[in-house]
Amino acid sequence: MAPASADDDRKQTINLAKSILLKALLATSVVVAGAKIKALALPSTNADGRPRRAVAPFTKPGDGWPSKLSKTHLAQLDDGKKVLLAGREANAGGGRGTAVCDVAAPPDSCWQAILGFERYAGRLAQCSSSSVYERKKNVMARSETIKVHMKLAGGVKTFNCFYDHTYRPDKHTVTWTLDPDKKSDFLDVQGQWCVYKHPTKKNWSRVWYSADVVLPPWLPRIVVVQLCKTSGTKALQFAKKEAEAVYKSSSRFRGGFRLPSSLAPTPKMAHLR
Repeated sequence: MAPASADDDRKQTINLAKSILLKALLATSVVVAGAKIKALALPSTNADGRPRRAVAPFTKPGDGWPSKLSKTHLAQLDDGKKVLLAGREANAGGGRGTAVCDVAAPPDSCWQAILGFERYAGRLAQCSSSSVYERKKNVMARSETIKVHMKLAGGVKTFNCFYDHTYRPDKHTVTWTLDPDKKSDFLDVQGQWCVYKHPTKKNWSRVWYSADVVLPPWLPRIVVVQLCKTSGTKALQFAKKEAEAVYKSSSRFRGGFRLPSSLAPTPKMAHLR
């Protein structure tokens, strides 16, 4: 039988070897995970330079829903509720859907709120930062391009997203996707705001929010589903609150009352006529 000291030396050697092997495996795992995460933040273009598209863009106002509202939907809107409409079911990869609500403000006020991107941070749910880095009007096309960098809190990670918006007053829409010249953490995004005059109420609007998003596959499914299910109602809640504040503020100006500066529309909220 080997001396006790020899047994101890052997055990220490084995434990040391196990420790080195475990650390090596952990280090490898971290490197691989980091590489996967880095690979997901891909440029929004394919190898030939074409924009990367995982989901179809929104080509119809409200994704085609404005003409399909049922009596039940209309009753819910009359009750002041936000209505969620079916789309691509939320799953581990993302989801597509549309939401609508009525807003006690005319379309001009709604557009001032929606296009006031500098005011999104801290007001729009999950948005911690929002800044416009490019703005360009196309008079011939009667459109405006607005590029915005947003940081969105996703529970386990803050997502950097570079959005390319196209505002079309003649179509009552602003659509957006990822800027192909920037690196975003989402794999693909298509979105649309649509604002119409309310069919029966003066100085009211009917506002539609549509979105389709493809999220990184490493995100837990429960997080993805929750984000997809709540993003529409939270976006509408933000637009409704901001638009109604803008409208009330403009009404107070017209009535001769001085408006608190926190509610006053900013010059950057101006939009195409």
